[in-house]
Amino acid sequence: MENNNLQTQQKQPTSLALIGLSRPTLAILNEDYPKVKNIESKQEINGLLNYLITILNIKVSSEEEKLQLDKQMILIFDLIKTKFGSLTVPEIKEAFKMFVAKEFPELKVFRMLDCIVVAEVLNAFKEFRSDSLRGYDEKKMRLLTEPEPISESEKKKYSLNQIKIIFEDLKEKGYSSDIWIYWEKDLKTRELTDFANKVNATVPNSEKLKMYAVEEQLYLQQIKAELITSRMQSAKWAVENATNQIKKNLKIGTVVNRCRCLIGSRYLKNYLTDFEEFKKQIDNEV
Repeated sequence: MENNNLQTQQKQPTSLALIGLSRPTLAILNEDYPKVKNIESKQEINGLLNYLITILNIKVSSEEEKLQLDKQMILIFDLIKTKFGSLTVPEIKEAFKMFVAKEFPELKVFRMLDCIVVAEVLNAFKEFRSDSLRGYDEKKMRLLTEPEPISESEKKKYSLNQIKIIFEDLKEKGYSSDIWIYWEKDLKTRELTDFANKVNATVPNSEKLKMYAVEEQLYLQQIKAELITSRMQSAKWAVENATNQIKKNLKIGTVVNRCRCLIGSRYLKNYLTDFEEFKKQIDNEV
């Protein structure tokens, strides 16, 4: 007999439903029920096999025919579990409903049940489902790969932790390689932060140019040494990219950030006696 509990028992909506992505029926049948390959309940297995026999109206007239049908059903379930294990029981039932309703034009409907028929029906259903859910799957993947928005409290917590790292680096080494993070408000507009403007005001442009030239040479020496020792493609790309930028009189981002860290470290070393004051120098809102 068919296991009615399987049809009526719905799981909790997925997170996609909760965030507003409307799910088609075919998606619900696939996402809200266990995959056949994971089912261990004999009741559910027998319910599925009995459903296939019933919907195709398979009859047996002797004990021998019943024995042959039982053997065939063992093979059919093994086929389903090993080759179509990613389907769910409701999906398989829906596939055979579509089959008897002649919704797979390429398949002729016969009142018989064997592995070949089952494979043809389930392959036709998978193809139909794939075509039907293409738009839904694309939206689903976009939602799953989009980063979740960060709350203001989380941003402030992250920023506070980062400032603590800079504070400890300066106390220990007199230099922090993370200061550049606080140099621009927006990477698109390139607008400088109040902290960057304060630091820039303490260093003449002529000194900045000299510092950049020195750091550029040091950076070139470093990446060329890495290319010799590692021979990695990334090291080769770094050398080629830096060389091309220099030829075009373009600033190298890594070198710019090094200079920012140097002058920022020099500025912040004057505030290492009081963390609260140190923090305010970088970001008043943290």
